[in-house]
Amino acid sequence: MTTTDAVSCFSRLEALGLIDDEQCANAAVHPRRDDAEAMGDPAQQLIWMVSQRIVSHADVVAIAQQSLNAVEDGPQRERNAVLLEVLPRLEALSASLDAQLFDALLADGLITQKQCEAMKAAPSTLALDSEAHALAYMVDCGRLTQSDVDAMVARAESEQACKDGARRLRIVEDAYVRLMAIRAVRQALDDASQSANKRRLPVSILAAIAMLFVGYHIYAWMDADPACNDSSVRKSVHGMVSSVVRKADPGGLAGAPRLSEIREVGYASARHQRGCSANLEVMGESIPFSYVIAPVPGEDGSFSIGGAQPALVKARFGSIGEDGDFGNKAEPIGRANLEAAMRAAFESGRARVAPAFAPDAAMAAALEGTDLQRIREIADIEPLGACRALQGGASYACRVMVERNDPVLSMLGQPSEIVEGEFTFERSRDGKTWQVAADFDNAFAHAVAASRAAAADDDHSAADES
Repeated sequence: MTTTDAVSCFSRLEALGLIDDEQCANAAVHPRRDDAEAMGDPAQQLIWMVSQRIVSHADVVAIAQQSLNAVEDGPQRERNAVLLEVLPRLEALSASLDAQLFDALLADGLITQKQCEAMKAAPSTLALDSEAHALAYMVDCGRLTQSDVDAMVARAESEQACKDGARRLRIVEDAYVRLMAIRAVRQALDDASQSANKRRLPVSILAAIAMLFVGYHIYAWMDADPACNDSSVRKSVHGMVSSVVRKADPGGLAGAPRLSEIREVGYASARHQRGCSANLEVMGESIPFSYVIAPVPGEDGSFSIGGAQPALVKARFGSIGEDGDFGNKAEPIGRANLEAAMRAAFESGRARVAPAFAPDAAMAAALEGTDLQRIREIADIEPLGACRALQGGASYACRVMVERNDPVLSMLGQPSEIVEGEFTFERSRDGKTWQVAADFDNAFAHAVAASRAAAADDDHSAADES
């Protein structure tokens, strides 16, 4: 079957609103798409798409909860008929898919036979979407202890040069990325519960939206360097936002989220990256939202679109140089040298925090993907202009914005924080590289405290205004 034939095979599901165009395209290029063609029946094809993780359990349930409660017309009657055939089989199918993931973790040596059997014997359907998601859930529900996690991380790191070692390490890292998302969710829940009388948005929606700012990515194939307001970008971002909100609000009470006032913060032509901002409107509230469009290395025509911290997007893309690259160059040290020096300071001066995991809501496989820099304590670094000379040029003071995953606060459910401060850099003894000055730890601690105080003042001001 050709790709065109495959798309036609799934077009009825798309016409009925049971899948979107991206899921249809993913199914069309699936190596087992001939199996779906032989089925012919839309219900069977939808079940096949769930079995291949092209469509998630959560997607089907969300569509069913909206569709089955609506007034039927011709197409909707057909859509409901398909759903009523699929739903009774969905739970058993998802349980089987969950079991496959636990078996895969066992085969990879990441869990024991006893742990695998215990998870497979659990009565609930988890609707997990990857080995990383399954591993995260096991830690969250207490099936894996901290000592289990420590041993797993140590082994994955020591064996990464062996056969399949790099893949096992990636599973562990991806599971830690899940933790970043759920921490933001839990913080949003906590914040919302403490100020529920001042907010109209349900805490479930706030929690879902928090996920969009922790590296949640989608991938799309587009024309070169698409604009922030390009139709394909708008559709992709709206799909990302809608998918996240829909899973938190399967009853559809929040209505359809909407992006408004989409604008370009800046375009780095040298990197083919674009920083964008918008307002995310949900249930009458407007929330600042930012995203970055960037090419996927090695994949022509493929771009990632990722949610990002608005402050970092503004700092990075708000100042573009004449060379088409980011304008904050940290002269004379340079962006790359400054980042390398800061990361080296953290890696050498602090014990590496062993990942602990927690699950987030089941995500569609097509929406997965996260920058692995974000699993580090220092998730992102952005210099805020040129550095100024100290001691006649022997060292330089540079103002820097840092997105930080605090290893202690993260255990209490805190999300990443934005830290701004001025730090001193000096040349290494051989004069070939740069390093932070000896007072870096103290300077960074003061910057963290000052940034938290400023953030608390902003929160109090916002609360007073509301």
